[in-house]
Amino acid sequence: MSSEVRSYNKASKIMHWLSALVIGGLLVSGLALEELSKGEFKTWVIGNHKAIGALFLLIALARFAVRFSNPVDPLPGTERKDYIKAKALQGLMYVSMLVMPLSGILMSQSGGRPVSVFGLFDVPTLIGESHGLHEFFEGVHGLTANALILLIVLHVAAALLHHFKMKDDTLRRMI
Repeated sequence: MSSEVRSYNKASKIMHWLSALVIGGLLVSGLALEELSKGEFKTWVIGNHKAIGALFLLIALARFAVRFSNPVDPLPGTERKDYIKAKALQGLMYVSMLVMPLSGILMSQSGGRPVSVFGLFDVPTLIGESHGLHEFFEGVHGLTANALILLIVLHVAAALLHHFKMKDDTLRRMI
């Protein structure tokens, strides 16, 4: 990697890959929930999905703090339009990382169910039971999940394009 291009710091790299791992697991478990029959196993998956999702909200907030307190230089030679597209994609991913856990928490609470974090504590109740709000937040949660899947595919495709076709340091800076 050229010395003039600054890499992401260790905290940013850890937060990025931890987020990728947790988001991947949550998306897979969320999609699996739609296929599972009612029963003890599905209840266990739902409980873990909600607990990890609630914890991910804290991870996302910490990630934002680390990211925005440690800016990284753009790659030399990056065209303005490409820089704007990359920032827009990142921005949409960050918004999705907030909307997903918040809509999940609000969906559960408006459905009259608490969000327990592995039985250690419940997320404070933000909203009362309401069928209409439950349906709304369920829609937001599902729509955001689909959007996040698309954004992740675009993010990975862009990283691979930079690495293999453009042969620049974009991917290396995060590894």
